[in-house]
Amino acid sequence: MSMIDVKVAAVEQVTPLVKHFTFVKKDGSPFPAFSGGSHVVVSMNIGGRVHRNPYSLMGSPEETNAYHISVRKQEQSRGGSVFMHEKIEVGATLQITYPVNLFSLAKKAKKHILIAGGIGITPFMSQLIDLNRLNSNFELHYAFRSPEHGAFYEQLKARCGNKLHSYADSKGERLDLLALLSKQPLGTHVYVCGPNPMVVDVIETARNLGRPENTI
Repeated sequence: MSMIDVKVAAVEQVTPLVKHFTFVKKDGSPFPAFSGGSHVVVSMNIGGRVHRNPYSLMGSPEETNAYHISVRKQEQSRGGSVFMHEKIEVGATLQITYPVNLFSLAKKAKKHILIAGGIGITPFMSQLIDLNRLNSNFELHYAFRSPEHGAFYEQLKARCGNKLHSYADSKGERLDLLALLSKQPLGTHVYVCGPNPMVVDVIETARNLGRPENTI
């Protein structure tokens, strides 16, 4: 597997559980271009054992001087997220794979409904840049535990305006999937990233409404 040697240029504590990391190439050259929804796999040597975790690229696909990822510290971590949070500081070196996109936007969609739960917001950060650049019709629905856990909320407000709809569980706010998806016009594509129960719920709701499989 071909790898890229990177150096950590910046680390930011975004929420109590999420850290944002900025990578630059160790040799100072630009990174390969990528498309919204792409991810890289970060290779970490933890106690002599190699751990490999995938993380979404969050920056602008048009800016290749740096890559950006965010990592949520998992309560049931196998080691990777804890290692990133507790051991990786500015100046650290890591290896990452070249970008791969398994979550790309449908270019022919008439409308895009983006549904994110918690750290599931990360792949949408780069997609939103593409959607705005193309003047696409979209909505972002973002659910999180409480306002302090709403990572990148201010950035999202600036990027999405009234296309952003947020739901804080601590305030009793709920995303009504049936109401949302049942009113969408033909040609709408639905994307979801978040905890497994949310992903399953979105997919099942869309299927039960008769939405074509290739639009989910």
